[in-house]
Amino acid sequence: MSNYSDLINVESLAEKRENFSPERWDVSFYCKDCEELVETNRPNPKGYTFKCIKCNGKNVAVGTEAGLKTNYRIKW
Repeated sequence: MSNYSDLINVESLAEKRENFSPERWDVSFYCKDCEELVETNRPNPKGYTFKCIKCNGKNVAVGTEAGLKTNYRIKW
C-alpha cells in the first residue's frame, strides 16, 4: 500500500505537494435528511451503520469533508 511519503518523490505530483493537507482526509458524515454535515452515533461498533445525532436517522453518507461538500453541493 502506498502512502503520501511514497508519493512525494513522484515528479508529476510535485505541484501538489504544497497543497497536501493530512486533515483534508478526515472522515465526515452528511445526513441526507437534515441536509448538513453532522455528528453521528455508531450503534454497532463493528458495523457500518451510522445514526445522525440531530434527527436519529440512518440516511447518512460517509466520506471526506471535501468529497461530501462537492458531491452534495454544500457551500464552502
